Amino acid sequence: MTPIPYTDTNCNSTPGAHCPADWPAQRLTEARGIVADFVHHPDSLIVLACRAIAAHSPDPQECREALALAGLLICLSRRKRKGGGA
Repeated sequence: MTPIPYTDTNCNSTPGAHCPADWPAQRLTEARGIVADFVHHPDSLIVLACRAIAAHSPDPQECREALALAGLLICLSRRKRKGGGA
C-alpha cells in the first residue's frame, strides 16, 4: 500500500472549494446542537461533537464538561452487553 501524498490544500487556492473563514464557529454551533439534542443522535456522533466542542470552545468550563460527557459515553459503551447468554 502506498501512502497518500501530502498536499497542502488551501481553500483559497483550490478552484470550486468552499471553505468559509468562520468554519470553526460553524462546527462548534453544530456540535452544540448535537449535544443539546442527544436523544436523537447515536453515542458515537455525540462523542465526536464533544471532541469538537473541547477543541474549539473558548469557554474552559464547556470544554471540561464536553470531555466529561464524552468519557462517560465511552465508558458506558464498553459496559454494554455485546450479546450472548443470560
